[in-house]
Amino acid sequence: MTTTTNEKNSNIQENNDFQDFNEDNIKFPPELETSISNILQINDPLDGADFNPIEYLNQMLPDEHALTSIDITGKKLQTKMRQLEADIRELTKMQINCGQRGAEEVAEAKRAIEELFNQIRQIKEKASQSEIMVQEITQDIKSLDYAKKHLTISITALKRLQMLVTAVSQLKTMAQRKQYKETAQLLQAVLQLGSYFKSYKNIKQIATLSASVNSLQNDLKKQIFDDFESSFSTDGSLIVQTASLDEACLVIEIIGADVRKQLISWYCEKQLGDYKKIFRSEENSSLENTSRRYSWLKRVLKNYDEKHSAIFPVEWRVSEIMCSEFCEITRESISKILSKGENELDVLLKNLQLTIEFENQLTKRFSNVDDPKSSKVEINFSKNISISFEPYLSLYIDAEDKKLSEIINSYRLESIPDDDSSTTVLQSSTDLFYFYRETLENCAKLSTKKPLFDLYIMFAKWLRLYASEVLIGRLPKEDRKSISRDEFKLICYILNTADYCYDTTSQLEDKLKKKIYDEYKEKINFDNERNHFRNVVTSSIKSLIRGIESCYEPSLVAMTKIQWSNLDSVGDQSEYVTLFHVTLRSNVVNIHKDITNNRYFRTFCDRFVESCVSKLINNLWKCKPISEVGAEQMLLDIYALKTSLLEMPTMGMENPDPPPTTFTKIVNKGISKIETILKTILKSHDPPEGLVENYIFLIADKNLGNFQKILELKGLKKNEQQIIEIFQQRILNYPKLSENSNIMSSITLSPFITAPTLPSSFPTLFSTPIIPIIDRNNNNNSYYYSNNGGGGSNNNNFSIGTLITDNNNNNNNNNRTGTTANKLNESFRKVLAGRSWRKKDGKDGNDINYNNNNNMKKDDDKS
Repeated sequence: MTTTTNEKNSNIQENNDFQDFNEDNIKFPPELETSISNILQINDPLDGADFNPIEYLNQMLPDEHALTSIDITGKKLQTKMRQLEADIRELTKMQINCGQRGAEEVAEAKRAIEELFNQIRQIKEKASQSEIMVQEITQDIKSLDYAKKHLTISITALKRLQMLVTAVSQLKTMAQRKQYKETAQLLQAVLQLGSYFKSYKNIKQIATLSASVNSLQNDLKKQIFDDFESSFSTDGSLIVQTASLDEACLVIEIIGADVRKQLISWYCEKQLGDYKKIFRSEENSSLENTSRRYSWLKRVLKNYDEKHSAIFPVEWRVSEIMCSEFCEITRESISKILSKGENELDVLLKNLQLTIEFENQLTKRFSNVDDPKSSKVEINFSKNISISFEPYLSLYIDAEDKKLSEIINSYRLESIPDDDSSTTVLQSSTDLFYFYRETLENCAKLSTKKPLFDLYIMFAKWLRLYASEVLIGRLPKEDRKSISRDEFKLICYILNTADYCYDTTSQLEDKLKKKIYDEYKEKINFDNERNHFRNVVTSSIKSLIRGIESCYEPSLVAMTKIQWSNLDSVGDQSEYVTLFHVTLRSNVVNIHKDITNNRYFRTFCDRFVESCVSKLINNLWKCKPISEVGAEQMLLDIYALKTSLLEMPTMGMENPDPPPTTFTKIVNKGISKIETILKTILKSHDPPEGLVENYIFLIADKNLGNFQKILELKGLKKNEQQIIEIFQQRILNYPKLSENSNIMSSITLSPFITAPTLPSSFPTLFSTPIIPIIDRNNNNNSYYYSNNGGGGSNNNNFSIGTLITDNNNNNNNNNRTGTTANKLNESFRKVLAGRSWRKKDGKDGNDINYNNNNNMKKDDDKS
């Protein structure tokens, strides 16, 4: 036991030692351990990061048999330990030596850095000394260089001054001799040299020389102008060329642009002087002499081209400037003439056209001038004179307005195109827009500003009148009972014409916007006029529908003549269905052929189906009473009518396609209303609850008026009161029913007297509703209003008692139902307190008071 205890203590001590060994080890991250192992190429387990002595010994001594070689293993371990101790001592020694050597190397590096700094300092000092030495050497050279530069500038200035003085002297000589070509060259040289001495004007000699040059330019200007004055007569013709005027223009060009403008203005004034004198008089200033004005300028331009054009440089554009001044003078003169108000339209338009042609000729003449030296400002001759006519073009617009009025009036009696004609629109529409196009082109030539905008307003007015008075005015009146084939064709042509006008109006709008001045572009809008033509299309479709309705009206009359309450069995489709189909097909085929736009034909089909369904529903009312067999026969007929309606879009086509899905939905939706009414009628009223449930299921509303329509269609009157009361009670179980179904909305209930019924809300006033007792053995069901002493009653109030069928048992019944009557009396007393009910007696006209003392008997047959 003691030995075992010692062994355990020894093992515990070893484990503690191993734990202390593991705690003393430095732990590195796994990545770092892996990198160290790769660098040092560690293969010995003793060097591993996860070395465990116990596991290492267990590997060396895995079992008991290995204990036999424990001595050998111990020797190996001792040898390994001695080797490790030797390595540790060697490494420690090397580390000590390395520390001493490192300190020596650091000291050596510091000494090297100090030597480097000393060398850099010496280099900087030597560089400064070299710079000072260079400055001392080059100081004399720099002063000599400045002196050379100043001498060069002075020599150049003196040479140019000498040249300027010489040029001025020669310029005076050439100017006196009027040798303008040489004068121009010398003047240009003098001006260039003078620009060099602008900075020296504070020197007296230079200022004097500059003043003499300016004086010389003024003298040259006066001399050249005198030469021009002496060369031209008062009427602007060239008398004699005293000097070379074309060379003189070269001098003017060099002197400056202002002098050039003065010379051109003088020449234009000289040439246009006679024009002002001639056309200033009243005899020649009339509007009729406008053509003479333009002829006069043409002669002047011809004379200029032949005799004067060689004098002036091309880039001066003298003839163009002269024409511009002519246009300005003429515009002012014509404006004064027109302002007097004595203007005839023919004379106005004639001279305006001449003016526009003249402006175009000027534009064409001067648009070919393509000289880079010419003035960049181009003169626009377009509308230069004709703009004076614009305020008075209202005369032209008024004349076109009168002409359009006559044209529109003539269109009211237009005939229909023949069947073999290729056109499908009224000829008046194409004529109207042709007239619009010609008028637009003519007006755009005259003006593209306000007159053209006034023309747009006039166009819009007559488009609206053409749509509302000509097109709609030619449609058949609504009170027409029948429409002929020619009238159907006319309606289709009117529809096609409206469609054509709608598209062409958009093109007219685009053309107007393209031609009119930018200021008015945003104001051009034909939306209102297009809406008028769209209304014409709508009215045409309505007229077609009314026309076909009048055609198939005999089939509806034939439908009403059938005794639907006396039919015994269901047979083939009725004759009125065949008549309806033949009538519909004959008209729709022609309409489909005459309407060019399939979109409008589809619209016509859709609207016709809606109208036809409405008329069929109303026609049901004329067929009452309808028995169950009659309703079944009607369902068969309605199915045949539905088939005919579905064929409408493809009638007359050789290879018809299936009808459009939208159209099929419209037909199915409309016919389903009729089928719903007939299926409701098809249900027998015996028992009445079945009819009520069928109505709630199919019609699905709680409108008493609609339910009464069904009863009247079935021909029920005697049992109506009973069925109505059942209906009023049953609808209380269906609170989600609609108030009024659109299926019955188109049927109008005919007036007839019904038995008095309780309001639908009254049964909720008491827990046990009172059901009238009907005598099955007697058709005369009697209703009594009796006083049951409901408490607190007076002569001004009445109470409703129970309904009984036996007059002899009145008192017994009153006693038996007294409690219920009292409840009813109490409820009605709250609602009807203080009111007296009066009714006229139909026989003697006396008033009958409904009070507590009277018991009124009513016969159901009289209700």
